[in-house]
Amino acid sequence: MQNPSIIQIDIDKILVMLFYCYAFSMPFELILEILLEIDTIFKPFRILSIIIIGVFGIKILTQGLYLDKRDRIDWFLYGVFLYGLIISCFKIIGGVFNMALFINDSFQFSLHVATFFIYKSTPISKEEALKIFKWFLIGITVNAAYISYRFFLSFDTGRQAGFTDNPNYAAFGLVAATTFLILRSNFKEIRTNIIWTIFLIFLLLYTFAIEGSRTGFVMLVVANILIFFFSSFKRKISLLIVSGLIILMLIPGQIENTTFSGPMVLIKRLNKSVEGEEDVRFVVWRGIFRTLEKEGYEGMGIGQFKANFPKYFSEESNKLILEMTNYGYYLSAHNDFLAILTDYGLPSLVFYLIFLVVTFLKLFRQVNYHRVDKKEELLTQFCFIFFCCIIIFGMAAENFQHQLYWFMLMFTTKKYL
Repeated sequence: MQNPSIIQIDIDKILVMLFYCYAFSMPFELILEILLEIDTIFKPFRILSIIIIGVFGIKILTQGLYLDKRDRIDWFLYGVFLYGLIISCFKIIGGVFNMALFINDSFQFSLHVATFFIYKSTPISKEEALKIFKWFLIGITVNAAYISYRFFLSFDTGRQAGFTDNPNYAAFGLVAATTFLILRSNFKEIRTNIIWTIFLIFLLLYTFAIEGSRTGFVMLVVANILIFFFSSFKRKISLLIVSGLIILMLIPGQIENTTFSGPMVLIKRLNKSVEGEEDVRFVVWRGIFRTLEKEGYEGMGIGQFKANFPKYFSEESNKLILEMTNYGYYLSAHNDFLAILTDYGLPSLVFYLIFLVVTFLKLFRQVNYHRVDKKEELLTQFCFIFFCCIIIFGMAAENFQHQLYWFMLMFTTKKYL
């Protein structure tokens, strides 16, 4: 018989509640700087990561550590960072090495990888997963409302990210939220107020246009193509009509005179790409291969591509790169695969590709199973669709230091109860 004076604490429930808060905090990286003018490395999501790690440490001490065999493929992902640390140790001994960038990057990815591991190790039901994503949706919506406020009332008509540090990552979160809402509308059993859902989708799409993210636009197109295949015939017709209207809006010159200038931010950037203006990413990518020819493919060490950026890009004629090198600054690799190749080395890139391919095949098999449980079907479809989007986004952005990437990666690769 249990002693009624003993208080029992369910640590797994505490971790799930912390992940609710963690999901909500995703877009608020700069909230302390913007609202309170406090410049600190302790962002809300980092504070929550530290708390989550602490609570999980207590769980290990009291209950031991259980590893789910279904997550064995994740060890290839962990191998990326393990090899990166090993090669960095050799590079520290062998020559000039920027310890500040190494410590900064290692600290950040350590928090993300630890949080990823804890999320994958925590029992989470389908209902809890949907609630976690609900809190993520609330956070993204609040940030979208703030962006719209600045755009309309503050007359700030450039690219904006709100409380997020970069418009491309703000767009990344908006695509995730919009994709989930559109996909959920396919399921009558779990559909909420349809009027409110439609309004929310349009708000998020309008805010997405303000971000002006071309990679985000490709993600949105791919996501909706996949949603199209999962939809009923009636839904397919609706999606075709809405997509047609959006395409007409994106034709150059069609909405030049409209007072709704938000979509013009995205349209102007898309037009520049169509007109042949070279993106700075291509200059960086060419420079990366020149750098690798001199440094080798075993890996430069964590953070060392950024440290050597002025050295290898000082002769570039691109205006942005010239300004960066003159001031001793740097640009990221703007590509997950090339970022891994430069800092972590070819073995780590092989580990990462194995992780992506095997996870993609696993999600593809799961999405083709017929399910009676509609919540499970919704989660399975969304995880497959957005995992594809994560791969696409990684082709034009370097993500290992960003919380939104890690949150979506752990959410889409988790096996829920």
